[in-house]
Amino acid sequence: MLTELSNIVIDGEIVSKFKILESNKVGLNSKEGYVVTRDDISFLRILGSQPELELMTATASEDCTPIRVCTDQLRLIETSLLLGAENNTALKIDVDWKGREYVKICTIKGDLNEDDGLLNKELKNLINRFFEIYDNYKTIELRSNGEMLVLYNELTVDDHGGDVYLSDGIWLSKDGSLHERVR
Repeated sequence: MLTELSNIVIDGEIVSKFKILESNKVGLNSKEGYVVTRDDISFLRILGSQPELELMTATASEDCTPIRVCTDQLRLIETSLLLGAENNTALKIDVDWKGREYVKICTIKGDLNEDDGLLNKELKNLINRFFEIYDNYKTIELRSNGEMLVLYNELTVDDHGGDVYLSDGIWLSKDGSLHERVR
C-alpha cells in the first residue's frame, strides 16, 4: 500500500527523496507498520491499521537491514513538535518499552472504501513538510532569542507561560531560554 519512493520538490527542484517501507522491526504492536527513510536512516514510523494510522518519530533501527535510526533525536523530536504545532495536531510525547522518547505527531484517518491515494497524499504532504523543517533546522546554539520565542509560541499549549518540554531533559521557557531539568 504505502511502500514507495517519493521526492521532496522545492521550487521545482528535487532536493531529497524519502521511502516509505514496510517495517521489519520485531516487537511493534501494530497490525501494519511502515518506516520513513532517507539514505538508509529511519526518521518516522507509521503504525496502525487502515483506515487509521499514526505518524510518529522512530526510536530504533530496523532489524536485519542497513536502515539505522536517526541519531539526532533532539532534532527529530523538535522537528516533529513543530510539524504537529503547524498542523494543530494532538501531539503526545511518549516513551517506548525501552524508555526512549518519541513523538506521536498525528493520526490520519481514511475511509476503507475510498482510494488509498487520498490517504497517501496526506501522509506524503506531512512527510514532505517534516523533511523541510528537519533540513532547515538550526542547533539551539545558532538560534537567536527571537527564533526561540517563535519556537516557544509554536509549541506552547496554553496561555499560562509554562515551560515547554523538548526532549532529553531540555525545557524551553517563555523568554526563549533553555534549561535542563529532570522530567
